[in-house]
Formats: sequence, C-alpha cells, structure tokens
Amino acid sequence: MASKIRVPALERALNILEVLQKHHRCTISELISITGLPRSSVYVLVDDMVKLRLLRQNSDKTVQLWMKLVSLGNSASDSLDLKEMISPYLDKLISSVDCLAVHFGIMDDDKAYYVLKRTSSKSGMRILSREGAEVSLVHSALGKCLLAYQDSMLRERIVTTLDYTPATANSITSPEALRKELAQIRNRGYAFDNAEVGLELRCIAVPIFDLDNHLIGAISVVGTINNFTTAKLPSIIDLMKRSSISISSGLML
Repeated sequence: MASKIRVPALERALNILEVLQKHHRCTISELISITGLPRSSVYVLVDDMVKLRLLRQNSDKTVQLWMKLVSLGNSASDSLDLKEMISPYLDKLISSVDCLAVHFGIMDDDKAYYVLKRTSSKSGMRILSREGAEVSLVHSALGKCLLAYQDSMLRERIVTTLDYTPATANSITSPEALRKELAQIRNRGYAFDNAEVGLELRCIAVPIFDLDNHLIGAISVVGTINNFTTAKLPSIIDLMKRSSISISSGLML
C-alpha cells in the first residue's frame, strides 16, 4: 500500500502536471473537470506553477508544461543514464541475432531519434543510421513503434503532417495506411519494416515501458531479407519482446 502523502497540495499539483502531460494543453475549466479538484485549488496551483516556470500560460487561456520541467526532466534522464542501462541489452541482442545493427530510440514531441546503435562486426553491409539522427516515423520500424504508442491526440496531429514520399515500393504512402499500421502495432506489440526503408532490409521494433506503463523508447533490430526470412521472424520477434520485458524490469530496480 502506498504511503499517505502528507502535503495534499503537492499531490494536487502532480495531478495537474500529469493531466497536462497527457493532454498537452488545457484551460483551467478543463483541468478542474478532468482532475475533479476544487476550483480555488486549481487556480492557485496553476498560478504558482506559472510563476515557477513549471507551466506556461498561453494567449488562448490554455496552460501547458514548460521549461523548468524540461530542465528537471533532462537532469533526471542524465541521472538515470538510460544509455548505460540499456547498452548491455543491445550488446546481448547483437550477439544473439544474425543481424546488421540494433538501435534504441526515443520520441521527443513530434520527432523520433536514434539514441544508441550497435553494429555487427560480421556484416559487410553499412547501415546509415547514427546516434542522434532523426528516425522516419513513416518507413522505419523504430519510428512507427514510437509513434504507435503516443497519446492519441498527438499521434493524429503527427500523422496528418508527415511526408509520405516513398523510399521503396513497399513504403507506406498515405495517412490512412499509416493509421492502420499503427493500430496493428499496438495490437500485436511490435512494429515491422518490410523493406520499406531499403529493399534489402527488414527491421523489427518493440516498445519499452516504465513502471507506470509510460513509453520510454523502443529497441529495433535490422537485418537483410535473406537473414530475416519469414520462417525466422517469429523467433526474432519473441526474442525482441523478451528483451523489452527485461529492459523494463531492469529500469524498475
């Protein structure tokens, strides 16, 4: 059983922050309706958090999370050092699968990025991905996986603004097709790039969640169509899902 919070205002403030994390922008009336908190409490807490730069008051009378939280979040991320925690799992994957590369990526607002990359020493084929580079949300398994698990409002906003220029004949070329693909990803628990970025490549990606089931990022494994055959895909997918569970469990320790 969780310990009782001794400062109720702190719990109420966190409630407001979590609502804004999910909905991105809300009016005071919307915050009152969603949280069920007293009107006076919401007004006072929002006003104080704006003064502390935890929230921003917009011209349309909505509020949103603001820069002080970004700074605090970055400090928390540095303290957790996700790279250091996830690296061993990528090292294990690269040695367990006959692949070209493995990645860990994250979503930042409406874009996705490679954070970690491991390449196989056995392969002579070069994978152009690099740490810090942007990931395609339309064509790559990693990008589609990250997008699939975003808040529905943010996901739809992103889907309607993406560039659907095909990279190969197998690429997704419309918002409708991407919406269908994202729904399938959430249903089956993994994303698949079937020669959508390069005709010789296939990729599988799975999401990574924290203790509260919030998306942290995703891991992916890239291989050639000769190595990632239809017969081999189920075992690779199973290994990826087990790796995801192991990473999530490790983050909870």
